[in-house]
Amino acid sequence: MRLAGLAAALALAVLPAVGAAQNVAITLAPGEVLLKVEAEGEHLSRPDVMEITAGVVTTGRSAKEALSSNNVLANRLLAEVRQNGIAPRDVQTSELSVTPQFASDDSDGGEEARVRRITGYVARNRLRIHLRELNRASDIVSALFEAGANEVQGPSFGLSDEAPALLAARRAAVAAARAEADSYADALGMRVSRVLRVSEERFETEGAQYITVTGSRVRPTPLEPGEVATTVEVYIDYAMVPR
Repeated sequence: MRLAGLAAALALAVLPAVGAAQNVAITLAPGEVLLKVEAEGEHLSRPDVMEITAGVVTTGRSAKEALSSNNVLANRLLAEVRQNGIAPRDVQTSELSVTPQFASDDSDGGEEARVRRITGYVARNRLRIHLRELNRASDIVSALFEAGANEVQGPSFGLSDEAPALLAARRAAVAAARAEADSYADALGMRVSRVLRVSEERFETEGAQYITVTGSRVRPTPLEPGEVATTVEVYIDYAMVPR
């Protein structure tokens, strides 16, 4: 049989491990045929935490002027965060920067005569905020705008405890891999005899949105958490033998 010949050819094959962290070599037993399977498992969960980045951006003719006006708004923003009962561990400065603004001056004509000059400065202060009460998220985001935030990025929803979702996704991935392996084995007139090696890759998808506001009074900001997907991709090497 051609399958038997293939099995004999692979009987002494040594399989290098996948990934630099693994150095274990696997040897197929006589009569075994290698089958590599890749499968994905996913579990959908209702998120219970949210992360958002709120910041203030100001300009000035000098770096000091831009930063001074920024500090006023940044302190007001931080005070609003604290007033809403957000714990210090859930608030982190993610960016503080003062950068020059440039303009091109080509009044003398010609590309070589073009000179870049500083026309002002931009100061930016951003806070990364972790919200654990999603029922208050809409009100808190609106309050941040009222406090002076003029740059908001997010939201990014997640799980405070991802372990149960990860376990469910892993089980789904392994079940899918085994079903695929059994399908191949059956088509070849063989059966799966043992698992040789398993490796895993996880995917985290973060959806970020920019929120913009116009007008002097901010209406309640609508936020819909939807569902978050926990995804696991497994790579499993099986050994197949003739029936």
